[in-house]
Amino acid sequence: MHYLNLLPLTSFIFCTGISVVVILRRRWNATAWAFFLGAVSLAFMEAANFFALKSLFIDRVLLWTRVSQLGEMLFAGSWLLFSAIFAKEDIRTVIKKWRWVIPFICILPVALYAFLFLIHNSMSLDAMRLIRLGQAAKFFHIALLIIVIATLVKLENTFRSSSGLDRWRIKYMIFGIGAILAFYIYILSQRLLYNVIDLNDIYIMSAAIIAGNCMMVFAIIRNKIVDGDIYVSRKVIYSSFSLIAIGLYTIVIALSAQLLKSFDIHKDLRLDVLLIFFAAVVLIVVFYKESFRRKTKAFINRQFKKSKYVYQDEWLAFSTELSKKVSTQEICESFLVTLSERIFVKYTSIWLTDENQVWLHHAASRNMEPPSFNISTDDKIIRHLKYKNQPLSKTDIFTNRALLPVSEEIEALFERTNAELLVPLVLVDRWVGLLTLGKLQTGDDYDEIEDFGLLKSIAAHAASAISNARLFEETMRAGELQAFHRLSSFMMHDLKNSTAMLSMVVQNARQHFQNPEFQKDAMQTITAAVARMEKMINSLTNLSDQLELNLKYLDLNELVNEAVGSLAFDDSKQVAIEKKLTPIPRFKADADELNKVVHNLLINAYDALNADGHISVSTYKDGDQAILSVSDNGSGITREFISDSLFKPFRSTKKKGLGIGLYQCKTIVEGHGGWIEVESKPGKGTTFFIHLPIEPG
Repeated sequence: MHYLNLLPLTSFIFCTGISVVVILRRRWNATAWAFFLGAVSLAFMEAANFFALKSLFIDRVLLWTRVSQLGEMLFAGSWLLFSAIFAKEDIRTVIKKWRWVIPFICILPVALYAFLFLIHNSMSLDAMRLIRLGQAAKFFHIALLIIVIATLVKLENTFRSSSGLDRWRIKYMIFGIGAILAFYIYILSQRLLYNVIDLNDIYIMSAAIIAGNCMMVFAIIRNKIVDGDIYVSRKVIYSSFSLIAIGLYTIVIALSAQLLKSFDIHKDLRLDVLLIFFAAVVLIVVFYKESFRRKTKAFINRQFKKSKYVYQDEWLAFSTELSKKVSTQEICESFLVTLSERIFVKYTSIWLTDENQVWLHHAASRNMEPPSFNISTDDKIIRHLKYKNQPLSKTDIFTNRALLPVSEEIEALFERTNAELLVPLVLVDRWVGLLTLGKLQTGDDYDEIEDFGLLKSIAAHAASAISNARLFEETMRAGELQAFHRLSSFMMHDLKNSTAMLSMVVQNARQHFQNPEFQKDAMQTITAAVARMEKMINSLTNLSDQLELNLKYLDLNELVNEAVGSLAFDDSKQVAIEKKLTPIPRFKADADELNKVVHNLLINAYDALNADGHISVSTYKDGDQAILSVSDNGSGITREFISDSLFKPFRSTKKKGLGIGLYQCKTIVEGHGGWIEVESKPGKGTTFFIHLPIEPG
């Protein structure tokens, strides 16, 4: 047996193996059946070709050639059906639409086959291994050529109409089938041109089928059959560059093929044709590889395209605006305004990290409702952004298998902010925040050279400005705390004076206890001193930066009931307290500290009410978090006070308040790994949400 006969045998084994794999997957649908029939037809055709080459007698060669022609007929019909339904969302509609066309196209070569090879047998074999065909055989091969071209066109349309992740998943499947079809078109054109079947063409056709099968197997192992979405075509200059590269590469391959003709093997294998075929397949795969296309496009932009931005002007514009602001909130808002004006983007937002670098919270945004959720800095996409420290598009995220599936928080981020691009705000490997940008109002895509370069530059500038503002604010808070500690020393002095007064009362009581006037004065002194000391002690407790927690498993609902039951409001207001407590798993927390949080929030709610009002306390579970909410229908809080002062010490809406309570609540909740949110409308009321992580026990 000639060693080249192993090519069709190998191809037969390969196609049979693919068919078996499809059967073992047991995921039957119309697409899987069509693919299975296509693989079986290839195996059938290659088996017949193998026996035709192996046969020693002319009549056997002609018989197996007729069987191979039957396989080619099945091959054309099955792959036409596959191309019609592959990657289509509504397969039933497609089948209904083509229910008459596909059967007619498939029946036509069957009728021609029966007429040419069963009724009008006109095949003969000469000494050059050429099977001479009758004139009528052209109609059979023309029918096959029409079917194969239609199949190739439909596969091309499917590929061109896909984009992003869908294109990435179906790419190698279409390339594999398309390579086989393209080479089969070459074989049919040779038959039509010379009206012969060259048995030597079997070798190169088998090699082409093996190459195509390799790509199909890769697609099957990597992905399942998927549906596709609409894809927008690339720029003309990019296509022109591709054509130039293809032309240069083809010249090199042609010279290589001419050089390889010096080997005797080309007489049997037609190595020059096969080499050109493989070169074309490699070119198609390479030029449709996303990373190569991006690098090529970036090269064109650098070499032939005028710069989109004048970096000196852009840098000056951002520097000027940011230098006018002092606070973190002002810098964020000013940065977004300048960004929208300079880059022409409508939807933007900034998310900043908390003090412990655990959560990203919404800081500022434009043209959207402020989102109320937080994003963990441990999310794999956030970690990827920090590691790369460069802009990342929505398409890049959803086409990167390493980043899939995305978390609910990231999905919500894209949905609520209309984000198309995420830009990290990083300063010397330290997370500062995250910038989101929607689509450009010009309708263009973000350019990976011009837009990405500018955004990375100004993001670094913004990260530096925000970090400096935060450092300034922390310094101011430290100064306030220092002033408070000085104030507390005076208060402790007052406490000592009060203690001394009480001591004097105790001493005088031994002599004047029976005196009614003394009793009256003593009670007034004691009552006033105790009230004053309790108020000062409660205000100053746990204001230190370090918080030590005694974590034990507790029932949040029991804690809420105890806190509500311990309240003793005066009779000046008619207040109704409503509890909506749902079962929550026990989790670790410091009961005493959380009791202070609940008590403080209830007191604040009571103080915010007018003559009468309503307070609602609720608990519920949301994922891996326990949520406690305290609501009132009191006076409410302004948005400015919430963003600038609410959780900072010595800032209060109460006339006699010290502004320590909510600062203490925030410290306790964050010490538990949670956070506080607030919703309020002046004149309508306020709701505080306490988020606590659950570790069931």
